Amino acid sequence: MVQEVHSSPPRRLAFVAKTDAAVTIGTGANTDIFDLDVSQIARLALEIRNAGAQAFDAFAVLGKVSPDGAFVTLLSVAADYTSPAGIVVDASGDLTILGAGATGWLILDVLGFNRIKLQASANVAGATSASIFAGGA
Repeated sequence: MVQEVHSSPPRRLAFVAKTDAAVTIGTGANTDIFDLDVSQIARLALEIRNAGAQAFDAFAVLGKVSPDGAFVTLLSVAADYTSPAGIVVDASGDLTILGAGATGWLILDVLGFNRIKLQASANVAGATSASIFAGGA
């Protein structure tokens, strides 16, 4: 007797990761504002809320491909967000100058990465804060 077997590829794990606490972002140097294990997902959606009174003057996405590897800068200039290419599926606009009280978003293809980290700095007028919300599958 022949038995028919159907096989389908395993589904990637779906998740929702969220950080409610606003992270204080200083001026002059990038501050780590979010770090997430993305080893079990292919696509990551991020909502970035600048909850403070100052605009960003830098916003960077860093990634590493191995738990033992080092983070490398993947995205850091305006064109990375305004002209999506490579791992950037789409973005709300230039996140490097996200205004005070504004919300931006970013969708990334993260297949092959182990971790993704976000960094930002505030403009010279003073510190700001941000909350990051993320989801992916």
